[in-house]
Amino acid sequence: METREAAPAVRPVRREAGWGPIRWVGWVLLGCCVALLVTGVVAGERPGSYDDLRLAVERGDVDAATVTGGMQGDYIGAVSVGVHWRDGLVRRVAHVLEVHPAPRYPRSADGTPRVFSVEEDLASLDRSVEVTREGRDSAGWSEVRGWRLPRWAGWLVLTLWVGTFVLIVAGPQPWRANRWAWFWALAFAAPVGIPAYLLLGGPSGLLPPVVGGRRIRGGVGLLLALVTTAALGAVATSVGL
Repeated sequence: METREAAPAVRPVRREAGWGPIRWVGWVLLGCCVALLVTGVVAGERPGSYDDLRLAVERGDVDAATVTGGMQGDYIGAVSVGVHWRDGLVRRVAHVLEVHPAPRYPRSADGTPRVFSVEEDLASLDRSVEVTREGRDSAGWSEVRGWRLPRWAGWLVLTLWVGTFVLIVAGPQPWRANRWAWFWALAFAAPVGIPAYLLLGGPSGLLPPVVGGRRIRGGVGLLLALVTTAALGAVATSVGL
């Protein structure tokens, strides 16, 4: 009489308990990440060089720029203005001194470029370039890892960091790595550490771990965070960010 072997039981993917009641927190924080990304693309600026802008205008790569600040009409003296332009997908800002009467030297003692007016200076390189002038920025700005973002975005970054830190320390046991490993990612692997934890660590419920996956410990997590930071810096330098 033949006997059939019992089919092996299907082992379910192990999910850590406790995420259900606070899952909405992970989704709110993930939404903050998306909002910051969109804000950086639409309104964020990186420091640039006025010399690079002049070269880009001369090559025909930039056809428009915006000047903020400064003084209108005739005056005697020097005033700092901001010059804003788009460099591919990234918005840039540089500071220039407008000097009246016309400056005898192209740079100040600290190396800041000196011109009579940004409009005339850029037009001398390409008369088709369009320069618009606006008043001073009234809303204010926040510096976030080298990016110039609207002031409210700085508060959003603080909320995102504190919320993620509280989840790592006081939330349920995270997926894929222990608390120390995720803390090192938060502390040293910005800006990818936070979204990585929200997507892979359990708060959002997305991308659950595979069956039998090993948990990364704190020492390995620290090493991975440092390597990630170095790699991000190298990539940013290579693409000019």
